[in-house]
Amino acid sequence: MLNLEVEITDGADDAATSPTKLDGVSGSVSFTGKMNGVLYLNLPEGLAKAAANRILGDDPARPPEEINDVVGELTNMVTGNLKSKMADRGFNCALSIPTVMRGVDISVDTLKTSVALNNSIRVPEINETMHICIFARLEE
Repeated sequence: MLNLEVEITDGADDAATSPTKLDGVSGSVSFTGKMNGVLYLNLPEGLAKAAANRILGDDPARPPEEINDVVGELTNMVTGNLKSKMADRGFNCALSIPTVMRGVDISVDTLKTSVALNNSIRVPEINETMHICIFARLEE
């Protein structure tokens, strides 16, 4: 959708540490079912704006609300892909609507998670790195 080349910069599915720090524009979508958790898509402000301009057309004065909408939709798409992969393995779930937050040094902490993953994805064309963090636990 964004027509960007990306590189995984850290090992696939590195263990995330808690608390995790987020900077820039972050979308989150929660999932509930046999596995409960949350996925965070964290983009630096420059990458978030570039993504919005790719999708909505170039606008040097792009309002933050439109950038938030794009980050929310991208987060929804990434989490939808995760939901599909989880369902293929028997972990059906429901998704929340996306929430978007902005800030510097936002601390995200978790309780009782058995899965904590973090992937860093570099976008060479824009020279920025985004992060996908997943925190989850199996329900008994």
